Amino acid sequence: MLILAALAMAPTPYDREIEALLQRRDERKAAEAMQRPVEGSAQGDDRASLVGVVPPAIAERLAACLAEANKTPEAGIAAAQGWARDDGGAYAAQCHGYALGKAERWKEAADAFESGAAIAGLDAVTRARLWSQAGNAALIGGDAPRAVRALDHALETALPATLATGEIHLDRARARVAAGDQPGARADLDLAVQLAGADPLAWLLSATLARRMNDLPLARAHIEEAARRARNDAAVALEQGIIYALGGDRDDAARAAFQRARELAAPESDVGKQAADYLAQLGGAVLPVESGREVGR
Repeated sequence: MLILAALAMAPTPYDREIEALLQRRDERKAAEAMQRPVEGSAQGDDRASLVGVVPPAIAERLAACLAEANKTPEAGIAAAQGWARDDGGAYAAQCHGYALGKAERWKEAADAFESGAAIAGLDAVTRARLWSQAGNAALIGGDAPRAVRALDHALETALPATLATGEIHLDRARARVAAGDQPGARADLDLAVQLAGADPLAWLLSATLARRMNDLPLARAHIEEAARRARNDAAVALEQGIIYALGGDRDDAARAAFQRARELAAPESDVGKQAADYLAQLGGAVLPVESGREVGR
């Protein structure tokens, strides 16, 4: 018999592979705009992606600074510090925080973003973006209470009902879970799925939290929405299998979800291993996998 009841209240906020996915997303988000990454693109593309979220006169220099950070963190730090001496203000601080994040100096990155957010005269959206980036840096660095405080600041002023605002709520939910505040995280995720419903991650994390709060009807509804939006995501398939198995009435559907997770995940990954283990407990056939696909399929 599949023993999954203990997983419903597991203390860790999310599986390690989901956390790795979130960290990669956070690093991309820190590049600029809460909606579009610039990391790894050519400078011309960087500039184009920044227009509309920063003043056009600043977008070119910010793109150039971020491009330096993408070459090496040290180059980005030097460029940001030089820009700060030229009165670069909040945008120089943003580039400085990004470069420090590239160096995995997360506490200092959070400090830099917060210093930018504290500059007088910023519009609400720019200030929220900087506080959000500070919160993400603190969360990646393992300081959940600081992350919650920063994300509280990001949301203390009314913001437009956009995907970007929804992702701030998603990030605060993650920080609240890490800080042990599941009810607060639930409130944020309820807003995240409304504002950032195009992001499958919002539905996945909402389903995961609902499962751990023993709300299986909500968990099932939200994991099925995540699966509709990200059918080829192994973490979504794994969570779908767990939720179905916990429901006790959909073992065939749980087997199918675990089987799909195995096919999509690397065999030696946490998701691949967990899916194989759950299949074995359910009495499903666990076939060898080659190159992410089962032999004979």
